[in-house]
Amino acid sequence: MRPEDLGIGKLFGMIQDAAIVADAETQRVVVWNPAATKIFGYSSSEALELHIEELVPKPLKAQHRAGMTRYTETGHGAYIDSHELLELPALRNDGEEIHVEMSLSSIGPAAGTNADDGRFVLAIVRDITERKRAEEEIRRLNGTLEELKNLIGRLVVTQEEEQRRVAYEVHEGLAQVASAAHLHLQAFYSRYPPGTERSRSDLERAMTLVQRTVSDARRITANLRPTVLDDLGLDSAISLEIQRLREDGYLIDYEEELDDERLPALTEIALFRVAQEALANVRKHAQTQRVRIGLWRRGDEAHLEVRDYGRGFDPDSPPVDGGPGERAGLAEMRERVMLLGGELKIKSRPGAGTSLVAEVPLPAHEGSP
Repeated sequence: MRPEDLGIGKLFGMIQDAAIVADAETQRVVVWNPAATKIFGYSSSEALELHIEELVPKPLKAQHRAGMTRYTETGHGAYIDSHELLELPALRNDGEEIHVEMSLSSIGPAAGTNADDGRFVLAIVRDITERKRAEEEIRRLNGTLEELKNLIGRLVVTQEEEQRRVAYEVHEGLAQVASAAHLHLQAFYSRYPPGTERSRSDLERAMTLVQRTVSDARRITANLRPTVLDDLGLDSAISLEIQRLREDGYLIDYEEELDDERLPALTEIALFRVAQEALANVRKHAQTQRVRIGLWRRGDEAHLEVRDYGRGFDPDSPPVDGGPGERAGLAEMRERVMLLGGELKIKSRPGAGTSLVAEVPLPAHEGSP
């Protein structure tokens, strides 16, 4: 049978995909184009000896037979003329199972031809095996990435908990001992004033060193895990960092719009670490004392911006005098934000300062749509 006998001569010549026509009653292939040979491996002469069912995997054969029988008896099928693209497994001549995308249309003999009356089905078929493999690989990689993300998240939580434990031990151990030693030295100084200038100088120097130890222990504790972050939240923790910078002469403009709202613990930790690292970079590299910090919530996202008006840098160029540590800090900030499904945006250019914005999704407010 020729395509012209079925009234699809012109259409058949334009089809780039595989085109197969089968007799619904006998299930014999009556038309087979070269693209079908390329997909299924049967030559035209071989294909015209086939029953279309031979291209159907065993688990789908019963469903296929039922559909063809229904179409033969009623002229209607579940998918025939539905304009719906079907994704199904199919069999090549070597037994390999492939994935195809197909559309099914009903056709009949053209008027004035010698073709027998009957019902025929035109299948336009495209091989999507490689696409399905790519999709499966993408799903596998996404699963692996999700597992890796969860692992890194657990590591971050473990790291924060370890830092909190160390901070507690430093605060309750070293800081308390040093503070007590300083008090004892002050009491000793008051009760037993040194008899010589040198003795007084040595004692005062010892008191200064002990006081510096107390200050260093408190600073280390704050850097490891500020208790204010756990007790009072992100706004208070950032305010404490700002206070320290202002004491060192920095001009900080701070705008906060959380209205005393506490964010999820992991979000507060991540945004605090981003702010902490960004301010450390300002100290080390920005060569400016003018900084603006913003913290706010917009809908279901928390936003943190740290903007300095210093020397800036080219984000696309390798570090010059900042060294690898500066870029490692940026990478760590980005990883912390990405673990929460957020995004870190860095805008900078030489001589124009740097803007760092962290955006992190939040649980919806109760009652929000």
